[in-house]
Amino acid sequence: MKYKNNCFDLVIDKSTLDSFLCGEHSFINAAIYTKEVQRILKVGGIFLVISYGKPDNRLNHLVFNYC
Repeated sequence: MKYKNNCFDLVIDKSTLDSFLCGEHSFINAAIYTKEVQRILKVGGIFLVISYGKPDNRLNHLVFNYC
């Protein structure tokens, strides 16, 4: 994404993650996507995910490491 680091307070995902998880190389593409979301979100920002998937199938993609 062509946005500066730490520039958004809120990112809304309406089934984008679901779309990545339905295609080829799904886990890699989902990881790249969520890493970009992490990069553009301000510290303490909110990543709101609206998903058709069950929480157990999505939460492992949404745990960010802030090391």
